[in-house]
Amino acid sequence: MLEQKDVNKSVIEESDDINNKSLGKNEELMGTDVSNQNSNEYKSIKPNFIDTLKASLIDLVVIGGISAVGVFVADAILKLAGYSITQKFQMGFIIFMVVMVLYMSIMESGKKSSTIGKKISGLIITKG
Repeated sequence: MLEQKDVNKSVIEESDDINNKSLGKNEELMGTDVSNQNSNEYKSIKPNFIDTLKASLIDLVVIGGISAVGVFVADAILKLAGYSITQKFQMGFIIFMVVMVLYMSIMESGKKSSTIGKKISGLIITKG
C-alpha cells in the first residue's frame, strides 16, 4: 500500500514538472515575439519644455487667426442683414473658444494626428 502511494506521488510530481516546463517554453516563445515587436516600434522620447511651448504658441496663433477671420466674416454677414456686432472682443472670445475645441479635436483625430504647431515643432503623438 505504501509503495502505491509513493508511485502516485512520483507520477503526479513528474506530470507537474512536465507542465511547468511546457509553460516555461510557451512563456519564452511569447517573450521573444513581444521583444521582436517592441524592437520595430519607435522609441518614445519625452519632449522638452521649449518644444511643447513652441507648439502651443504656434497653435494659439493659428487659432487666433481663424477666430479673428471668423469674427469679421460673421460681422460682414450680419451687416448684409442690417445688423452688426458691437462687442467684437467678447464675440471673438466666444469664437476663439469654439475654434480651439474644434481645432484640437479635428487635427488630432486625423490621419497625421498632429496639430500645425506639433508638426512644426517635430512632436509626434502616440497612443499610450
